[in-house]
Amino acid sequence: MPHRSPPTPARRSSACDNQETTLLRITSSSDHIVRSSFRQNARHASVDRMSMNTVEYRRSGLMTQANGRRTETTQVRLLRIQAETLIRCRELQARAASPLIFALSTALKLLCIDVPNELNHDELVVVADSQKTRRRIAGVRCVYWSYPTRLVHLEGITCVAPDTTWLMYARRSRLESLVFLGDAFMRRDSDQRWMTLRDFRDSCHATHEQIRKAKRRMPAGTVNSRRAMVLMRENTDSVRESELRLMLLSYGLPMPQVNPHVDIRNDTGQANVGRRRRFFLDLAYSECKVAVEYDGKQHASNWEEDVRRRTLLEDAGWMCVNVTWNDMRSDVERRALAVSVASRLERRSGRKHAVTGPIPLRRLASRLLRIDKEADDSMTEKADAHG
Repeated sequence: MPHRSPPTPARRSSACDNQETTLLRITSSSDHIVRSSFRQNARHASVDRMSMNTVEYRRSGLMTQANGRRTETTQVRLLRIQAETLIRCRELQARAASPLIFALSTALKLLCIDVPNELNHDELVVVADSQKTRRRIAGVRCVYWSYPTRLVHLEGITCVAPDTTWLMYARRSRLESLVFLGDAFMRRDSDQRWMTLRDFRDSCHATHEQIRKAKRRMPAGTVNSRRAMVLMRENTDSVRESELRLMLLSYGLPMPQVNPHVDIRNDTGQANVGRRRRFFLDLAYSECKVAVEYDGKQHASNWEEDVRRRTLLEDAGWMCVNVTWNDMRSDVERRALAVSVASRLERRSGRKHAVTGPIPLRRLASRLLRIDKEADDSMTEKADAHG
């Protein structure tokens, strides 16, 4: 897809009431909050359901070959889901007597965000800010949220912004699902990225501060949201990568880097000898040169390139651990995978990496929060000493 200039920051409202609303508009003007190339395709995709067919995908080069079948790329799948959801939302809005605000999984689909399976529901969801305004519409779920809310306007439809949607999910969702969803807001692909981790944390903190200033009770799930934020990371490519990262942590291994790039000189073969190639590693322990990569179905069509890639990495001194779905199916297989990664770290570092657990994510997050707090307290003490 053609490269476009990055989005300009959205303007924030200065309202101080119980439901402060920031309007984030996706239009054809210059105030995009996401890259316009992905959204331009989204606008075309939303015009006509029939245009989202296999023939169009194949011609546009957005399909990939896997195991002899035509399969969608992630972007095309998200665009298809967005187009289908837009049609349903418009049909519902046309029947409603007043404007609707779509929420939760419906909002995520409208915004082309990869929804974790546990949070993915087919029913349309709308939100009301008071019990009096709750809707009773057949086949539609209406949820109640009276806290500060950010909104997105898309093609005449209004939905809840990603960060507010995440806080709404925090009330009832598992910690693991919150991490997966948060990671999806910060994909490595700039067309799918909505915000950085810092911006996300700042936005959630600002919402909590508004609630405190209003002297209101904090929403359910606030503690769970803090635990999830300490486990989230930027630059993931898929939910499977996030799942793999959390699994390694749960067995006592260190936090790996997410999709770091390495530049490797190509000194073999006939073509491009001497040129440097850049590779992105799913997860990596760069100080030990150990890479852990998830091989999904999309790798079936790129087998030769993957072999070549691994050869170049190993020639440059990297040890690679390739992971498939079978390695994640049970506790026995996950532990065996953790032991395999730990043994490579031990060989490279000379230090023992004990495989423990699995440690529950809640306990792991609480431990990381304590470490962060101790680090902040230490920095504050040093600053006071120098002051």
